[in-house]
Amino acid sequence: MDGAMPSELIALGSPPVERRARAKAFGVGSAGCNMVSQAVLPRVAFSTSMADIERSGASERHCISPEKLVGLYQADPAIVSRTMSVAGEALHRSFEGADVAFLMAGLGGASGSLGTAVLGHMARSKGLLTIALVASPFSAESERRREFAAASLGRIIDSTDLCIIFGNDALSEIAPRLPITKAFALMNGIMHRQMSDLSSALDGNGVRAMREHAKDAGYGRFGLGIGRGDERVERAVDEAFSSPWFDFEMGDVVTAVAVYSAADPWDREEEMLLGAIRGRMGAARILHGSYRDGALGDRIRLSLLLMRQR
Repeated sequence: MDGAMPSELIALGSPPVERRARAKAFGVGSAGCNMVSQAVLPRVAFSTSMADIERSGASERHCISPEKLVGLYQADPAIVSRTMSVAGEALHRSFEGADVAFLMAGLGGASGSLGTAVLGHMARSKGLLTIALVASPFSAESERRREFAAASLGRIIDSTDLCIIFGNDALSEIAPRLPITKAFALMNGIMHRQMSDLSSALDGNGVRAMREHAKDAGYGRFGLGIGRGDERVERAVDEAFSSPWFDFEMGDVVTAVAVYSAADPWDREEEMLLGAIRGRMGAARILHGSYRDGALGDRIRLSLLLMRQR
């Protein structure tokens, strides 16, 4: 990275609770409804199966027939987004009262893969910052499922402001000895951490900054670091950058989003974190925010989102 221009720092807002952006979590399809079931944000469930929706625990529920979902997916996005009679007035209303829509889904099945793209178009047309958090299939799953996931991913990327991809294969690195059901629960918790940290660090200006600077990115990947002790900044940064989902060169990163949280956030410590990140990022712009989390005690947490260029 020698000779690279210094990265640009852009503050997201770090607002008090009453000024934080309003966010909703949408569980899309079978896996998405499972993912969203423990979310602390207001929840919306969308699937072709009522059994999926029941598991979500969401207060807003939308069950759609497979035929109608395929029709919405194949229709002109502008018609789906603007004509309530096409997608349904209740589904359109589910985006009210929110500044940010997090769409959670597993790829490979029709409900999650197609539904995420449909909801993405609708959310963006209503001015919401629209972020998809999707899990891609294991490499050992059927070729048909993996090909369907790959084919639908491009449409999801195009229909959202940002698509954050969590490859299921990384579960073997994160939790090699856990039973698969517990490993999936761990993955869901990691996705929830990304949602919680972003929504806690964003105010209205932060939402606009995210939309502006995500447009150059094809997709994002997530890393999480926890630090304790005299070298807790270095520990948190090292752990975040060791994320198994960072499977690309740092030189390909156009934008990083760093959220620092602590029981008592300290401006100087945030500066140290940003300095350590800048040392690894070259010329990528860095959006940053912080918030207070009393549950951390003597630890600090760094949520790091890296966006790769298209």
